[in-house]
Amino acid sequence: MGKNYTVEKANKYIKENKGNLNKKYYPDYHFASQYGWINDPNGFSIFNNEYHLFYQYYPYASQWGPMHWGHAKSSDGIKWEHLDVALAPDKQYDQGGCFSGSAIEKDGKLFLMYTGHLPNETDENLTRQNQNIAISKDGVSFKKYENNPVLTEDDIPEGSSIVDFRDPKIFEKDNVYYCVIGSKTVNNEGQVLLYRSEDLLKWDYVSVFLPYNKYLGTMVECPDFVRIDHKEYFVLSAMNYKDENTGKVYNHISWLIEGEVDWNNFVFEMKNIKEMDRGLDFYAPQTVAREDGPVAIAWMQGWGRDFPSDEQSHGWAGQMTLPRKLTLKGDRLKQKVLSGIESYKHSKISNDNVGIDNKHVLSNEVVQYISIQAKSDKLDDFILKFSNDTNEEVMLTYDHSGRNFRFSRKNTNVKIMNEEDEEVMDSSKTYSYSGETLNMEIFIDKSSIELFVNDEITLSNTYYMEEEISKISIESKEKITLENISIAKIDLNK
Repeated sequence: MGKNYTVEKANKYIKENKGNLNKKYYPDYHFASQYGWINDPNGFSIFNNEYHLFYQYYPYASQWGPMHWGHAKSSDGIKWEHLDVALAPDKQYDQGGCFSGSAIEKDGKLFLMYTGHLPNETDENLTRQNQNIAISKDGVSFKKYENNPVLTEDDIPEGSSIVDFRDPKIFEKDNVYYCVIGSKTVNNEGQVLLYRSEDLLKWDYVSVFLPYNKYLGTMVECPDFVRIDHKEYFVLSAMNYKDENTGKVYNHISWLIEGEVDWNNFVFEMKNIKEMDRGLDFYAPQTVAREDGPVAIAWMQGWGRDFPSDEQSHGWAGQMTLPRKLTLKGDRLKQKVLSGIESYKHSKISNDNVGIDNKHVLSNEVVQYISIQAKSDKLDDFILKFSNDTNEEVMLTYDHSGRNFRFSRKNTNVKIMNEEDEEVMDSSKTYSYSGETLNMEIFIDKSSIELFVNDEITLSNTYYMEEEISKISIESKEKITLENISIAKIDLNK
């Protein structure tokens, strides 16, 4: 492809090529593109009472390229309708790509705010990023604002990088619009900047909203300021975070940060921090505000590693997690898949008081959902194995003493390697669950498994196997008793 990208060319190419998609690993009910590469969710919003999901998109190959904005909508956040491409890098100020951003409804119109990327091929220090607006009356076709860009390097405070300045996320407070933007200092220390606007078109610098601390690495990506009931949070992703306890450097990590804003000085003061998801494949989560609590969705993938669907020329790469509602119960933050998923569950089987002594087969066929409830005093260590007829398997291992879970894909034929040519096999352990009852929900798709524990701990992972999972079993060296096991299929066409 040449460099003359347009929305029209992208839509034409997708229409002509989407039939060539190889669906061996393609998800049944997680969101993926019709054709081509996707990464970060963008512009996750509500417009005309429907969810709108935009995403970083390169339609012309299953590899990252000059970013467009793909677009889909949904009435329930689970079943998505693909729409026309919303943005293409067709202007001088975004010719290197329409990078990540957000969306908000105002006066019956949908406003997008995104980063224009201007790379310099010979000197990275001359790369620039700016912020732009696009507007739609119908939520489908977007027109870029005639006075773009609305923020440039001239609006960056002294001491901050003029090279890395991206991913605006809009929110409203007291009838004023604000946006947080990912940044770093000139010393490569991650931070978040705050800007303000009365009309979404003219923006002014306010403050370094989240100053550098050791958790922010060398750059903050996709910052998202979130209010849940009476508490304030940041959802953000950090580059090159170094864990001082283990010495491990995370190229990319997504944090959930609880804090409090000093609205007189416009500074977010961090109180607590944790990984939002402990899986191998979870990045750049973005939320949309709802009265009953925000809803978050993330790219279910990681940077710096193999993409098997690309390497095997399947015509697509990247998928999204299931959207999850964020709520508070007391002081605990809860994450639960949107209730709309219930409409698509069928062929349900439920069994009570299941005793496990050594090994128990839960299913000898393809299923997409499992829930398990058990009293902690009836449990010991166990392993859930998800296998196929070619003896490949992925595993969820439960450590009873630590009350945590770990995922492994080491027993699959398709290996996923990182940039150091090391196999990426095992996730971190989850945080320990609270309470005396274990409640698990597991969502299984053709190339992903998402685990939710007590609606507060999550583990999102991809895997690639030669055949679909056709057998699910649970093994324990000690006798354990499960109060209930339920399984179901998930079909978006039901």
